[in-house]
Amino acid sequence: MTQNYVKAVIVGAAGRMGQRLLHALHETPNILLVGAVERPDHPSLGRDAGEIAGLEKWNIPLTGSLREVIVAGM
Repeated sequence: MTQNYVKAVIVGAAGRMGQRLLHALHETPNILLVGAVERPDHPSLGRDAGEIAGLEKWNIPLTGSLREVIVAGM
């Protein structure tokens, strides 16, 4: 059986609400994080989204451009 996922991008991922959303995604089986975005001058750019939220590494780097995430094809 094929698993269907909803792809999600969190904008503001390093903030308090963004981190709560990352935790919620972690606990939700059918939602797949494909991008994490912050403002272009945020000091955490390049860090892993999971690690920013205090979770394991997800191999999703925090980027400063929503356009980059969309162009990459999510």
